[in-house]
Amino acid sequence: SSPSPSASPSPTPSELTDLDRRVLTQIQAGFPVSWAPYCDIAERLSAKGDVVTEMEVLNSVLKMRSTGVIRRMGAIFDSYRLGYRSTLCAIAVPPERVEEVAALIGEYPNVTHNYLREDRYNVWFTLIAPSEQRIQDILADIAQRTGIDDIMNLPAIRLFKIRVDFDLTGERGERGEAPPIVKPAETQAVELTDDEKELARLLQDDLPTSEHPFSELHDMLEFRGVDVTEDWVRKTTQRWIDTGVIRRFGAAIKHHKTGFSFNAMGVWDCPSERIEETGTIMASFKEVSHCYERPRLPQWPANLYTMIHARSREEVEEIAERLVQATGLPAPRLLYSTREFKKASMRYFMEE
Repeated sequence: SSPSPSASPSPTPSELTDLDRRVLTQIQAGFPVSWAPYCDIAERLSAKGDVVTEMEVLNSVLKMRSTGVIRRMGAIFDSYRLGYRSTLCAIAVPPERVEEVAALIGEYPNVTHNYLREDRYNVWFTLIAPSEQRIQDILADIAQRTGIDDIMNLPAIRLFKIRVDFDLTGERGERGEAPPIVKPAETQAVELTDDEKELARLLQDDLPTSEHPFSELHDMLEFRGVDVTEDWVRKTTQRWIDTGVIRRFGAAIKHHKTGFSFNAMGVWDCPSERIEETGTIMASFKEVSHCYERPRLPQWPANLYTMIHARSREEVEEIAERLVQATGLPAPRLLYSTREFKKASMRYFMEE
């Protein structure tokens, strides 16, 4: 059996200094696309209190990268805007075969996240591919290779929120404004030029940790034979952020290293006519990082999903109870993540 999340030792969040927390809260979703981004972050932080220098910010980021608090710095692209398709899947694996099946699933480069959760459907994974047909082919291949055909395919119908952005300073209110609702199937894909695809390949990688990261990206593009200016690199990146092609630009963090050691997927049964109203309410809670409508299946009567992040199991349950109070829905099934087998960013335009 797998260890429970409480059994795994995680670095104490107290190892983060006050400056580290302030820097992290700034750069998870709002890394500046400028010539000297760390200078800009220092100015933002200094405006809120004590003077902070560019080098202090840069050293804080370098330290958090070396200790693994920051997993990666760069762009999280919207797969639908790039013409890709994505889905959430779950497979019912006998407990004694979990290791073997999870390892097999993790071999696919199209699988970005792969978790063990507390349910009969115990191995959950996200799958991103250039087409719906490719997703079907990969799922058929997994069924054939594992001999398990009890696999659920749950693509998003509506996306109410995706914001993995932890408040480490306690400055945000309990609830915020819910983002606009997105229907992935109706999303217009953008056509990228060859030069833009080269930039996308670099941005989905790791941003250089230096005073002038976009100058370094420009040098890398030049080395690859792409004839553009540094100004083009920054303007193109900013345009993608502004138009939602890049969903988030900044630091991806390891939550358990910042004290958010517990996460559960809340699986809700919501009347169809209330789905928009309810999803919008749930998306306004700061502890909810993801909120989606997905199809009901005969063996799985749920249609609304929330990811809740907290510092303890009790806190997860307290947040779920607040969601129940706010929406009037019956209590959800809370599927706790007990192991992370794989967590990676999708590599777009690598099949060319």
